[in-house]
Amino acid sequence: MMPHTIDPVRVMALRDIRAHRRADLRVQSEEQALAFINEIGFCFLFGAHGFAMPTLWEAICGNARDVPQHHDDADLGRAWDWKDTLPTRKACFYGKLWRKTATLLSLELLPHVYALSPNYGTVEDYLEEYQDGRMTVEAKWVYEALLQNGPQSTNRLRRLAGLDGKANAGRFDRAIAELQAGLKIVKVGISDANAWGYCYVYDVLLRQYPNLPEQARGIHSTTAEDTLYLRYLQSTVCVSAAEIERLFGWEPWRMERLTARLTARGAIETGLTWPGRKGPYVTRTEDLPLIASP
Repeated sequence: MMPHTIDPVRVMALRDIRAHRRADLRVQSEEQALAFINEIGFCFLFGAHGFAMPTLWEAICGNARDVPQHHDDADLGRAWDWKDTLPTRKACFYGKLWRKTATLLSLELLPHVYALSPNYGTVEDYLEEYQDGRMTVEAKWVYEALLQNGPQSTNRLRRLAGLDGKANAGRFDRAIAELQAGLKIVKVGISDANAWGYCYVYDVLLRQYPNLPEQARGIHSTTAEDTLYLRYLQSTVCVSAAEIERLFGWEPWRMERLTARLTARGAIETGLTWPGRKGPYVTRTEDLPLIASP
């Protein structure tokens, strides 16, 4: 069978619907923002180059608008507010989960992501990771500061971890990103305890979500992989296999096994051609009739 060629215009039109990049679908309230996150499962706050991931920003704008360089913008203000208020009330997870990019994740899918993490489900998991060389010493210091002292504002956390001062700013930021991506810590609020009157408050993830390990324990790794893969395809419609691999950081052998499994189930169509782009591309089987070239 000859590989299918997809119609880019159809793909983009369907993406606009699913990412709410239309005026009639735009997100206009905090509750609608939460409904959007729950509907698609996960999204970036503002986006990342090379990824078709939906963003909360574009859903608020109702179009694929560039982020303004000034802060006097109503849509930008809503995006900043809701990315603070939603995770603060534990309505969703927020952090630099993938590609070191701010991500909002539904609580439905949080256990799936945790099931694929190196965590065993205790607050002491970090010790083995550090001993095995899979955690930096700076991340260890930050994590232990939270473990021993409870939720902390960014400013105070820097001092408790011994990473205060301009010379340590990069080391601290990298440690925070590492711990978020590893599902060790989570943003739990905001504070005015710095010179700008605005900073994040972090805590140990399992202290905020104590039932998460038990929820994740019932999810097999293949189920978690399949779910994340298909939810990303649902929201992005059609992407290259390489994009999915880069997003989740999955090894080639894992991607091959996953692709074969979903293909055998009849859940996805692979080997698709996007005119003028390097492939191959993949889509959900149910979406192929909607995007295939006539």
